[in-house]
Amino acid sequence: MVESSSAAPSERWLATVVRRAWEHSLKAGFFADGDDFFACGGDSLTALAVVSEVAMATGLDVPAMWLYENPRLDDAVRTLAAAADRGLARIVPQEREGEHPLSFQQEGLLRVMDHICVGHRYQVAYAVELPDGIDEVRLVAAATRLAGRHPALTSRISGRGVLARQKTAGTAGLELERVRISHPNDVAAATSWWAAPTIELDGSLARLGLIGAQPRRVLALSAHQMVMDPWSWGLILRDLAVLYNNPDAESASALAYSDYARWQRQHLSAAAHEHHLGYWRRAADGYPPGGVPLSGPQGEAPPAGPAARFPLEVPAQDARALHAAGQAMSASLFEMLLALFHLAVGRWAGTRDVLVASATASRTRPGTEDVAGFFVNGRFTRSDLTGARTLGELTEHVRDRWRAGDAHRELHLEKVLFDLGVPDVANVKFSLNAIPTLTAPTLGGERLSPVPVAGAPSARRHVSVGLSPAAGGGLTGALTYRTDLLFPTQVRTLAEEFLTLCRSAATAPSSARIAR
Repeated sequence: MVESSSAAPSERWLATVVRRAWEHSLKAGFFADGDDFFACGGDSLTALAVVSEVAMATGLDVPAMWLYENPRLDDAVRTLAAAADRGLARIVPQEREGEHPLSFQQEGLLRVMDHICVGHRYQVAYAVELPDGIDEVRLVAAATRLAGRHPALTSRISGRGVLARQKTAGTAGLELERVRISHPNDVAAATSWWAAPTIELDGSLARLGLIGAQPRRVLALSAHQMVMDPWSWGLILRDLAVLYNNPDAESASALAYSDYARWQRQHLSAAAHEHHLGYWRRAADGYPPGGVPLSGPQGEAPPAGPAARFPLEVPAQDARALHAAGQAMSASLFEMLLALFHLAVGRWAGTRDVLVASATASRTRPGTEDVAGFFVNGRFTRSDLTGARTLGELTEHVRDRWRAGDAHRELHLEKVLFDLGVPDVANVKFSLNAIPTLTAPTLGGERLSPVPVAGAPSARRHVSVGLSPAAGGGLTGALTYRTDLLFPTQVRTLAEEFLTLCRSAATAPSSARIAR
């Protein structure tokens, strides 16, 4: 069921809420009515934080493009007040147990799995090393109550195609499996635990393991992507700490993933779905169905294959300079990097028409930032590099293409591509991953240390770049590529082209020419 907010809040109260959200996000003091969010240091990530905080405080369905379209404080408040008067839809909790519809993200993933059949496992894994002082009895008790806060962890998927449903068991406990190893430093044993066995859709979709013994213990989670995304792991760690520190803490949550899935299905009626799909149909019109043309083996490429990783690093001084350069061009760091990646791919593949997929957190609805589940969405940006002669023109062009898709972001990328009949058109991907919930996680007052988890040995995209903020202000990540389609030397060329462009753009003015 979808409800509307009742009494509209006053504009003065909304101004207080928005100012407070700006202060929290930008970590600064008072803001005047005429201040511009992005000129004050805001970017796409801090904008998302503001949207989430304002949505939580007001109960309004705040659009993702709200701050981009209204960067001045007084304009942002005025627009929000007008939307409040109209009464915007919000998600409401419903019965937890029983069957629920799939979200569009889940439906899209299910269609991908049917498309590739074999060759790629959609499982994710995360792990942290526990401090010596952690009480295992309290940890086990806290873990069993996690499903009360995040029912998606005990979901099952039944059926195939459009008839598939997800079934949750309410507050059923999540068992913490104990895994003994012969040597305290044998992390390979942990790797084998979270890599196997294969998680089946009609079985348990999440497993939590306590690996090893004092002085070194690892808490690991292995889950199917149907019920898990990187943001969710941060939520699980946060709530595990709450339940560990206070065994009497409330274990139920306001919303569940099934509430979001039902809201999404009702919010995107047949007419709304076709409206959004029409935008993506026009954006992809005429593009090669196999995606960006690569110089690898000829012929039809299989939908998934073996993969390898090439490490990438953007030094802190370059990352900070790119952020500042983006702000000067009214672009976020992500939009700046996306523009440079478009140019690097275009030069590498020898094309001026570039289509790149990207991931988005997709947690702009009130309450969803506290719910574990498969929220991560994706969409593509298509650029025509022919007219971009300067760095400023390139950034503006890609930025505008990216933002144009924001109003149509609710449709999941994979579902869109299958609905359009071009499931393999987005063969190149770029993402900047920053997960606020993973900032300095603690348990029992002690900091948790992340444990590296080996990446998947297979991939769907031919090329995929993922970067994340690193300690010290830089960016680190990897270029994952299909080894059945590309040679290491080819991948190195693309990586070097992208990193060279990042170094050059870090100090170049917007008027700097980019044409070779």
